[in-house]
Amino acid sequence: RYDNYSDFGDTINPRAALVWQAHRDLTTKLLYGTAFRAPSFSELKQTMEHNGPPGGPRLKPETIQTLELAFDYRFNSRLRTGLNLFGYDADGLIERVPDANNNVYLRNALDLQGHGIELEAEWKITDTLKIRGNFSYQHSEDKNTGIRTPDVPGRKLYLNPHWTFWPDWSIDAQLFWIGDRTRPGQELDDYTVVNLTLRRKNIARHWDVALGARNLFDEDAYDPSALSRYTDYPLPGRSIFAEIRYNF
Repeated sequence: RYDNYSDFGDTINPRAALVWQAHRDLTTKLLYGTAFRAPSFSELKQTMEHNGPPGGPRLKPETIQTLELAFDYRFNSRLRTGLNLFGYDADGLIERVPDANNNVYLRNALDLQGHGIELEAEWKITDTLKIRGNFSYQHSEDKNTGIRTPDVPGRKLYLNPHWTFWPDWSIDAQLFWIGDRTRPGQELDDYTVVNLTLRRKNIARHWDVALGARNLFDEDAYDPSALSRYTDYPLPGRSIFAEIRYNF
């Protein structure tokens, strides 16, 4: 991919994939690619705090290189699994950087590197019960200091069981677990959010209905802000919804 921008120039980003059907039930993929994020208009043009100059022409695109090795294996017609190993190298991330006079400027100042693993599975336990899920682990750090990247979850878990317990009746659940997050000098709390939906199809001709709850157990969960736990962003508490759908 080739891009040319009038304000900072051109950039070339290749992508390549090697796919090997190692066995009738096993597919292996090796993927490499680069990508970029162009500075936004506001980043290029706005004047920063303390009457400092704009980021302007000093800014360059943020860039990233990624490498992934993926395995997809089917044990049988009911169970599929996946394993992904990945790494990335990001350079020139745009950050606000103060100078000796405490004037703050935008600069391509942050370089990150990271690696991780993802596991996923889809299991049709019976004709009426199936479950999907994935788990991921990642480690990301500043390339220059070796300090772990703050606020980025080190581990995530997702589970999605689906049960058709009666013809046209089903229950669908979702569990999200976020863990192993840090902020400089502070550990962030893990949290688990559960959603649940009861659905009835064809309750009348062309009509479906559903009743559900998001954050069923009213988990007290937060996403981190850049400052402190006192300014973190609370996630929505428990909510109940009803849905009527007409198909035509």
